Amino acid sequence: MILNNNSTSPIGLDISDLSLKLVQLDKRRDKIKIQALGKFNLAKGIIVNGEIKNKVELIKAIKKIISNPVYGKISSEEVVACLPESKTFIKLIEVQKSPNALADIIGQEIEKHVPMSLNEIYYDWQVSEELADKYFVLIGAAPKNIVNQYTEMLDEAKLSPVALEIEPISICRCLLKEETLNLKPTMIGNKAKTNANLNYGIIDIGANHTCMIFYSGNTVLFTVSMPISGEEITAKISQTLNLTEEQAEKAKIICGLDENKANGVIKDILADTLKDLTEKIKEAMSFYENYFHQRGPLNKILLCGGGANIPNLEKIISKEFSLEVKLADALANLSEAKNKFDEIFTEKHTLNLGSTKLNSDGKQKNLSIKQNYTTTFTTAFGLALRGIFIDEL
Repeated sequence: MILNNNSTSPIGLDISDLSLKLVQLDKRRDKIKIQALGKFNLAKGIIVNGEIKNKVELIKAIKKIISNPVYGKISSEEVVACLPESKTFIKLIEVQKSPNALADIIGQEIEKHVPMSLNEIYYDWQVSEELADKYFVLIGAAPKNIVNQYTEMLDEAKLSPVALEIEPISICRCLLKEETLNLKPTMIGNKAKTNANLNYGIIDIGANHTCMIFYSGNTVLFTVSMPISGEEITAKISQTLNLTEEQAEKAKIICGLDENKANGVIKDILADTLKDLTEKIKEAMSFYENYFHQRGPLNKILLCGGGANIPNLEKIISKEFSLEVKLADALANLSEAKNKFDEIFTEKHTLNLGSTKLNSDGKQKNLSIKQNYTTTFTTAFGLALRGIFIDEL
């Protein structure tokens, strides 16, 4: 592998069921710049629900994205990768003080919270806050078989895994500019020092999985899976309107929840999905208010991931919960000019209505939209930032 003599920071590699995303950053003085970006769509079946099913093809794809990024050149063989969110567990717990060693107490407590036995998992923990009578401890766990799959695969790809990280940590590191995250080099690796008091809900809407992350007081509190995914939405549109998968995907991207596009046909189709999503958000917020009420109400909801761009989703969630809801800024911690990477991150989508059911008035011939997909790189940026922030310690 031929490497440029440039940044020595590890590559951030986001591995999901349907795509790979890669970022390498370079820090000069107090400026953090993008050195390389890459994206590669994976064929279905290579990774299924976070489990690697075809290691040979995955390694080929990783080598291709490293040797041929869409921007810049890779100059490191070290990598920070994420473990699949659906296979991991992360939560802030209370631990009462006792004469016993804290590490021993944590081992006992983890079995109460993680639905796997200790001999089936790798786990990590760190004290988030210490009070007179108890600790608040952030715990994280992942199945050994999944962790071993990923480490073995990266080794065979001739990469040096610096860390495998639980995805919500990477997402928070990327998006929360006011939270100066200083990270210790562990699987969890998240320790913050800041006086910020904002409480966040972050909804990451991916192609095959969505989760909501609750973040407060410089730490992730817990995460909740959500009943929505980009693939399911596309499939529902396709089946209802008898469209091809490509047409349905474009209809989702262009029309979304906008009642003024295609006479609101797509919004009507997604009504039940939206209802399920808002109900799940309500349940998650109720849990937060019951168990973390001392931290105060949520101040803001951020949307990230590919599905975050669904038209009008921000407005609808904001109205439903009377909260500020924003499309997250995945470049918040970087020093790049605002529009420098627009050409790379922006895609134009056009849907020829033709004789489809979307063309009910017979007037519009096609619909089009330009969308910026920076938020799809949120996890990759967060992984790449881990190395930058650790170097500052």
